[in-house]
Amino acid sequence: MKKIPVIMLVSLGTVCASAQAENLQEALSGGTFTGEIRNTLGLATQTDAKASGPFNNAKSLGSAITLDYLTGAYYGFTLGLGAQSGYDWGLQSNDVSSFVGGENDRRVTTDATSLYHAFLQYDFDKTITDTRVRFGRQSLVSPLVMTDGMYPMQDTYDALVIQNKDFNKTDLRFMYISKWNRRYGDDNEGSITEATKEFDNPLVSLYLNNNSIEGLNIEAQWLSNNNDEGVGDPPADVNAHDYDTSFLGLTYKIPDSTWELGAKNLSANFDDSADTGYWGARVKKTFDGIGVQLAYTSVDDAANFPGSLGHVPMFRAYSPGLTPEVFAGLKATSIAVDYNFDVPGLFTRVGYTSYKQSDEGIKNSIDNDLDGGYEASLQVNYKPASIKGLSTIVQLSYMDYDQDVDTDDMTVLRTSLNYKF
Repeated sequence: MKKIPVIMLVSLGTVCASAQAENLQEALSGGTFTGEIRNTLGLATQTDAKASGPFNNAKSLGSAITLDYLTGAYYGFTLGLGAQSGYDWGLQSNDVSSFVGGENDRRVTTDATSLYHAFLQYDFDKTITDTRVRFGRQSLVSPLVMTDGMYPMQDTYDALVIQNKDFNKTDLRFMYISKWNRRYGDDNEGSITEATKEFDNPLVSLYLNNNSIEGLNIEAQWLSNNNDEGVGDPPADVNAHDYDTSFLGLTYKIPDSTWELGAKNLSANFDDSADTGYWGARVKKTFDGIGVQLAYTSVDDAANFPGSLGHVPMFRAYSPGLTPEVFAGLKATSIAVDYNFDVPGLFTRVGYTSYKQSDEGIKNSIDNDLDGGYEASLQVNYKPASIKGLSTIVQLSYMDYDQDVDTDDMTVLRTSLNYKF
């Protein structure tokens, strides 16, 4: 019988003041403890459709605890340290990966312990410049480089990040990334051990987020991956290497109305294989608290889009379901309706997505055939006001892949219950 990791029994720290310290000892002792307990359950029926990916037949339950400490500021410097430990509750009857029809969704059941945060941060005097420099192991959230937050264990990166907010309502970041610390540690008790992915040539990325024009959000990112070995993750191109990729997303909330418009365009230019990319558009209107969204996305036939680095196929998805928008030649048309039932902290969304995919796209997506298929989905998010730090997400999807196989449909339930302290 497995023993629950010792770190899960650590008592909670006391939140302390984080103002500028007068000396180093005060900075080290006067920091802030935070943490989170994360739990994910994944259940799915079995299908013979290839495009089902890691959901297929999953019966997995996993947990993790994170504990972080951020020192007080000393001459502008702060130090951040964080550990995480995962636990597999053994719900699956076998350890065979759900990728090949087994029950173990290893995204859920990672059983490992790691130092996932270890960084030094310097904040400049804001009377001079609103600039922050962070160096070391850290979480990143952006369209093309993303820390996965859907499962108990999380990815992080060894990186230098320079962030500047001097311009009006503008967030600028420079990222220099030398290592991807993947959630599957070398002590993972499952069959996957993917502790790190060191880049022979560090990734370079520029990011912009601007809200200076009333109602308009502009988000853009460029990333250069000059490595000979693949650094991607399924279901996007796992051999993705030697490419530049870009993201541009626009969201416009029409003033004095409940209309919202969105558009995005992504591209990936490879040195030694076919270039690819995709675009999407959406429109949303709110009627008496009920939001209705229509969206469309289209991927080039040439190849799958590499997706967001970090176990996230595509962070800025328009479709409401669980199927990624990244497959070659895939065209997705969706409708989503959301409502909170006048309950603070509650969000519910019902969605339907239909797919069309070209023959060339199916071939170039390694036979991930979604042509003629559809997905019906339900998502419920709830953060009760009475229990600060508690949150839950429930996602239920039914996929019909419309394939000539014995079982061409699948039902998936994924639910998370997390508590931040």
